[in-house]
Amino acid sequence: MSVADDYEDLRHLVDRLTPAQARHLRVLVANDEQLASATVRPSPVPSAVAPLPASFMELAGSIEGPGDVAERHDDYIRDRLRDRFSRHT
Repeated sequence: MSVADDYEDLRHLVDRLTPAQARHLRVLVANDEQLASATVRPSPVPSAVAPLPASFMELAGSIEGPGDVAERHDDYIRDRLRDRFSRHT
């Protein structure tokens, strides 16, 4: 039996547990000397966040506009296209 088989068997087992059984298993694992380290979750936010590079800011640009720019996006685009193409006719 390979490690992949072990993982698959464990996933299948956990999927079949009731919520109460899953909580019980979590307590057992957390209190087991060899398994307790598996219950530590990594931090979702890195401790040191690197600043964005200048090239990203140049690509993204700045967003300046009315507060409802996201809600009225289609209207603004339509108006801009109408203005651009009505001048050439």
